[in-house]
Amino acid sequence: MVEFSELEINKARRLFLFLAQKMAGDRGLQIASAIISNGFLTDEQISEITGLSITSVRNILSILRNAGILHVIRQRDHSGWTLYYWGTDPLIIYRVFKDRIKQAIKHLKIYLEYSINESFYYCTECGVRVSKDVAELNNYTCPVCGGTLVQEEPATELIKFLEMLVEKYKKVSLLH
Repeated sequence: MVEFSELEINKARRLFLFLAQKMAGDRGLQIASAIISNGFLTDEQISEITGLSITSVRNILSILRNAGILHVIRQRDHSGWTLYYWGTDPLIIYRVFKDRIKQAIKHLKIYLEYSINESFYYCTECGVRVSKDVAELNNYTCPVCGGTLVQEEPATELIKFLEMLVEKYKKVSLLH
């Protein structure tokens, strides 16, 4: 079993709160806070603690479980009913966080490559930005307002920014 220092556990807790809010909004944050504060809880207990309806709690638990940041423990009570206890642990959080960072890096690289290899045009009237294919398809007329489309200079600042983001995310993924 992997042991975590108190600092690493606190980082994982903050990541859990961050991911829960990003995936399920403020209600996701409420549920994640309840789980962090109390440990494994049933959906009914979470509903009581947060004041959210049981339906909302179950929907959000489903979102968080499908995202991989929660897991459930099934346990039979004395009457034969199955209780579901929802919780998380640092290993789960770190795995999901690393996966999300890898996804972000992948998408940034695709966008970076597209920005380097593709020509873009902008409308002199409304400022809308389109790819070369869209410009050609519309005979270099803006599909929004009908203005003239003019070729952009290569977006060197955007390319530098995207390259910086890729490197930054690579470093973050190595820290965890």
